[in-house]
Amino acid sequence: MVIVKLKFTEKTIGSFGSMTNECDYYWVLLLLSVSNLLQWENVTCAPIHENKTEQGDVSLKDLFDHAITLSQTTSALTTEMRKLFFSDGFSANMFKKFVLDFFKDKMYMIKILNSCHTFSLNTPETVEEARDISFEDFLKMILSIVHSWNNPLHHLVTELGGMKGAPDAILSRAKGVETINSELLENIMTILSKIHPGLKENETYPVWTDLASLQAADEECHFFALYKLFYCLRVDTYTIDLYLKYLRCLLVKGDICSSLEF
Repeated sequence: MVIVKLKFTEKTIGSFGSMTNECDYYWVLLLLSVSNLLQWENVTCAPIHENKTEQGDVSLKDLFDHAITLSQTTSALTTEMRKLFFSDGFSANMFKKFVLDFFKDKMYMIKILNSCHTFSLNTPETVEEARDISFEDFLKMILSIVHSWNNPLHHLVTELGGMKGAPDAILSRAKGVETINSELLENIMTILSKIHPGLKENETYPVWTDLASLQAADEECHFFALYKLFYCLRVDTYTIDLYLKYLRCLLVKGDICSSLEF
């Protein structure tokens, strides 16, 4: 059973045959991933430096609380945008067509849902693998995911701004997600600098390769790039939120650990 990297197979999808769309498959697997995360009892933690640093007097707990607030806001905005894409006349017909296409070809569905650019990251796929990952390395994973969205979010805002008929409600939320993602990136870097002062930033991050599709003149290709981008963004915003809440739990050992909903 996977933990966060959601690998779809024909057998997995077939077992959820009564569900109505790919979102349902996604949320079922996320519930399974949460139950696995709650089994992480012996994650190795790096030494945590709670002393004051050049970042000021903000505690790690406060930094995590702020990061979680940012991630939850991003997740909420992403969900709102996805709902708007499925309901607004600007995009609803295309998005519904893509879901129907998935039902006609399960292997095609598996291929698309497993092709998010951040799936190239070496994230844990079993509880055993997760137990061997340090507190610091989980933070680095979060940093990699957040950083990898800088470029696609920038191009998303640019493309939506130039699309005829694009609702202001979607564009404003996309701008909000881009801004919050940048703030979250700075927040995670601050947390890492407190835990590991002097740590050099990784310069290699997953590369998003769907720009040509997003800018395509072909309408269906263009909208499918949007569809896939929002699916992947939804997966990653949930993943980031889940990691942050679990790491906060390890840090403060609060009641947050005992709830499936955190």
